[in-house]
Amino acid sequence: MGVEWSAASRSNAVIFLCLSAAVLLLGLLVETAARRRDGKRWPRPGRAIDVGGHGLHARVFGEGERLVVFEADEGAWSSHWGRLPEELGKVATAVVYDRAGLGWSESGPPPRDVETLARELHHLLQQLAPGRPVILVGHGTGAGVARTYAHRYPFETSALVLVDPMHEGFGDLLRREQVAPLKPSAWGIGLASLLGRFGVLRLLNSRQSPNEHLPLPPSQRAELDAHELEPRVRRAAANELECEARNVAYLSGLAAVPELPLRVIVATETLDPADTPPDFPHEDYNRLWVEQSAAFLDVSRRAQRVLVEGSGHQLQLERPEIVLEAILDVIGEVEEVEALRAAEES
Repeated sequence: MGVEWSAASRSNAVIFLCLSAAVLLLGLLVETAARRRDGKRWPRPGRAIDVGGHGLHARVFGEGERLVVFEADEGAWSSHWGRLPEELGKVATAVVYDRAGLGWSESGPPPRDVETLARELHHLLQQLAPGRPVILVGHGTGAGVARTYAHRYPFETSALVLVDPMHEGFGDLLRREQVAPLKPSAWGIGLASLLGRFGVLRLLNSRQSPNEHLPLPPSQRAELDAHELEPRVRRAAANELECEARNVAYLSGLAAVPELPLRVIVATETLDPADTPPDFPHEDYNRLWVEQSAAFLDVSRRAQRVLVEGSGHQLQLERPEIVLEAILDVIGEVEEVEALRAAEES
């Protein structure tokens, strides 16, 4: 009887494994077909520029004298800026691009830390707009890339606009106040990437868009959903996240740039209660976020901070007019500084 049961168990196990393999294969085929469909539905809107072995996708709006480059948040890309670059293109030259592995860009080599990202951006601008000083607009952790760029290439940087940036001292402040940080784990992103290969994430997201909360047209939210399902994009996001400690150490050592025009736009409700557990102290988190943002005023004597009451972290989409106003304001200050320097030299 024992032998017969063992044989039956082995048979059942083989059947289970075969069925599982068939389901995975079917999921893989369906997901592959869906990605091909997505690629045709949302073709690359800009052009690919080689930055040393891999291409970065970039779009240019306008032909104005001032060059403004938009640096997206961690794991985000050009689409997350909405229509802001296009609007700015009416009065300046606006460049929006996707870091390696994100959006329409090809994957790049590790590490994906702020030094690597700033260097690749420099390669990009050398081909797009050689010799032109740039005003960098960085959102969230993208502000760290912008600051790194200004530190490495000071004579090629005119000004900075930091949009709800994360300061390198924020993690320490949370620990001192005994408030838990809220960051996705690289391991979790990696697991999601694996599930995405077999269509599991697409199935889970079929009922409701994970980007439903963003104030974007439905077609653009659908494009974000499609890209977020790609293992390439999730892997790139995980690679950037893994460099957080390294970035904090680097940014903590940056020297001040006293004469650099700087605007810091801070959301007072950067963390949405809907994104936290019911018992999470999101009010304390948001209060500390605003408190820590004051440290950016030490970066430059020309720094100015703007608090946006009631806005969340995606304030470039929620309140684009405030970001646009800050960019135009800093452009005016750059022109004033240049005029003063020209008068001193004459």
